[in-house]
Amino acid sequence: MKITDIQIQKKNPNRVNIFLDGQFAFGLSADVRFEENLEIGQEISDKKIGELIEKDQVERLVNKSLKFLSFRPRSEKELRDHLLWGSKPTEIKSEIEKAAWQQSIEKVIAKLRQFGQVDDAAFASWWVEQRLKFKPMATNLIKRELLAKGVDKEVIEEVMEGTPLRPTSHEASRGFAGQANEEDLATRAAAKKISSYKNLEPKDFRIKMGQYLARKGFGWEIIKKVVDSLIEKRVK
Repeated sequence: MKITDIQIQKKNPNRVNIFLDGQFAFGLSADVRFEENLEIGQEISDKKIGELIEKDQVERLVNKSLKFLSFRPRSEKELRDHLLWGSKPTEIKSEIEKAAWQQSIEKVIAKLRQFGQVDDAAFASWWVEQRLKFKPMATNLIKRELLAKGVDKEVIEEVMEGTPLRPTSHEASRGFAGQANEEDLATRAAAKKISSYKNLEPKDFRIKMGQYLARKGFGWEIIKKVVDSLIEKRVK
């Protein structure tokens, strides 16, 4: 095939459209066009076309990925979904570009994983720490959140094993099996709502706080214990 025209894109002057044998074929960044010395009249093979499109897409995807990761850590699934559905350029129109897009995404994710920019274990650790510090909730709810973000169950269990809110060996030997930690989390979660419910009668306080803690994933036994303790403190 022969390059018959190279046109600057109207909506983005930093990109060009490449025409082959009189037909639009694909778009490229102007930088890639000049790096590869593409000119009208050149013969170009299918292999070279594939290499050009991949180079252009990988460059763009790396930039998009780093911008997305700059706001907060992301799971691999979050990044992949963002690149697949949330940031696909509207100017990707030709079938050859569309076909290459997903392959380019996987290559970029593999590259970012290699350099530690995408790490589900590190992401899960960060997520757990943020939840426990700023938005206390039951550990089973945190696990469900991480599963929804595509983190493997085994990775989640390893991360949760390493959190300081696991029961000590002494607590475990007495049959707590994490109960004391759940109670601590429920107490911290309740503390964020105390001021909102401070003027409620005990009965209404019990209902409101119980419903709130249930939405946070805590079981009835923990909820009752925490709410009873809070009501007792209010009476005193």
